Amino acid sequence: MIFNKRSLDHDGTDPPGTSKTEKTGFGEGGNIDDLVGRLKRHSRPLRWAQEPTADLLDQKKEQMMSCNSDKELLQWAQREIFDESRRYEEAARKAIEIATQEKTSLKHLPSLQSPVYPRVIAHLMRTFRDHYGDPNLALFIFHHTQKLSIISYVFGCSTEVYNELIKTRWDCFRDLQGVYNAIDEMKVNGVPLDSVTQKLIETIRHEVGSLELRPDVDQEAQQTVWAVLNKIEHLAASHTEKKAEPRLWDKWKSEVLSEGDIDSDWAFDDWLPEERETATRKRKALNTRRALSRA
Repeated sequence: MIFNKRSLDHDGTDPPGTSKTEKTGFGEGGNIDDLVGRLKRHSRPLRWAQEPTADLLDQKKEQMMSCNSDKELLQWAQREIFDESRRYEEAARKAIEIATQEKTSLKHLPSLQSPVYPRVIAHLMRTFRDHYGDPNLALFIFHHTQKLSIISYVFGCSTEVYNELIKTRWDCFRDLQGVYNAIDEMKVNGVPLDSVTQKLIETIRHEVGSLELRPDVDQEAQQTVWAVLNKIEHLAASHTEKKAEPRLWDKWKSEVLSEGDIDSDWAFDDWLPEERETATRKRKALNTRRALSRA
């Protein structure tokens, strides 16, 4: 429509066969609102905009941004997040208790936690660590979520929250053992690892590898670090989420080979058994021809 508008003659006359819609370039009547209306009718809303929790999460983030200090944000979190968590849990328990006393079934069980509870916890940890430069408060938010209640622990400590915990422990404290404890805790609690977790582990591997270039690093301490890193990689590989098959170029990162998986006759640049047998027959035939020619 825009190009048809620009195809008008310079003298103001229309090209042959130009309709009124093509002439205006915007639709009937030449109003820009007609074009906007048509675009709105045919446009599709974004996937994240269709989520029912998107508005609620945006409201929480805006309230967090309005806080002027880390102390004010911590008070807001206690009031709007953790107290709200208790209210959700109390309401659900009360509804179950009433239904049990009246011996009736609940058609709709009240939600045990807010649908954005884990995402707000992760954003809180990220804000304290990156915006206010206080990783200790980020760790406090995780441990408070963990100790608040069992329901808070189950619903609040999600994969995204554990990723923030791992990032905080490594980026701010270089606590490799703490990273291992977090991943081990995820495995025990059945919290799946995602691509972000794998990327964090890969980043840690690269940064630990750079320690070899430093001559002042103690060899014994370095071996201890590599031992912990090896445990982390094995733990992450054994706990990789099995919902989707990993891509071929990433599959090797999550595979762990044991000694029993490796053939004792294996050697570098070795061939497959069928190719090896064929090569052996050819070599024997070649040696036989050479022997006959010499005779």
